[in-house]
Amino acid sequence: MRAILAAVAMLQALITGADCLLCEQCLVTGTTQCSGIFKQCSPDVTHCIKGLENNTIGGDVILTAFKDCLDPSEKAACGRESSMQTSFASLRIIRTCCDSDFCNGGDVQVPAVDENPNGYKCEDCFTTESADTCKAAGEVQCTGEHNTCATVTGTGARPGKAVKQYISKGCVSQDFCQLFYMVETQTHTYDLQCSPARKL
Repeated sequence: MRAILAAVAMLQALITGADCLLCEQCLVTGTTQCSGIFKQCSPDVTHCIKGLENNTIGGDVILTAFKDCLDPSEKAACGRESSMQTSFASLRIIRTCCDSDFCNGGDVQVPAVDENPNGYKCEDCFTTESADTCKAAGEVQCTGEHNTCATVTGTGARPGKAVKQYISKGCVSQDFCQLFYMVETQTHTYDLQCSPARKL
């Protein structure tokens, strides 16, 4: 079936005479993998993308697998992981990119999470009750490549959930501060402040 869809997409590209990239497109919540149709990208697109977003609060894990034409404004995020960790919640987004027709097919590869403490700490807090105040639960030890502290406030919605106010303080990767691009998690308004993590 996938071979037929690919052939149809290729035939469409030949008929229109366009020299545009062809990428697989899908977005599915509740799984680590997705497959869909092949789509002809707009002329300014040079890469296909695939990846996984993991939004976890307590024991409620929401996974979203995605594949698409890469928005040119998000090219800097290719091959980089953006993640945040508090003692109660976490957000991790993994993206891989490629630059040839049909190249984002197949399974999304998810690297293992590095949970080894790295000698840094940040203020620790998470609430969906307010966007103004959040009593810090103390400090959280950073792990892996998390060497930056962040405070994120605003209004947003987890995949399939209602919009709420939120405050989150914890350890993040540097990429989280530089490349704040969500996939299925929606940030309607937000303020992001980052600072170097403190040594333990």
